[in-house]
Amino acid sequence: MLEGKATDTLNKTVLNPDFIEEQIDRLLAWEIFIRQVRGKDQEEMLPLELCDRIGVSILYINHLLEDIKKRSYAK
Repeated sequence: MLEGKATDTLNKTVLNPDFIEEQIDRLLAWEIFIRQVRGKDQEEMLPLELCDRIGVSILYINHLLEDIKKRSYAK
């Protein structure tokens, strides 16, 4: 049997900014996938609704658009 106390890595993981960004990206991809499967990919989704679904601030849309713009013009 191991002696000593167990380390609590859950708090460190959940508070890690890289982990948070990864989960936000995963949820965003999931929402896009679900809309595609349901045939609603051409229907408008309000930014507030999207942010509410993935659990981020309404300002995240600006961050997302800036990130896409940087990636597009990087080539």
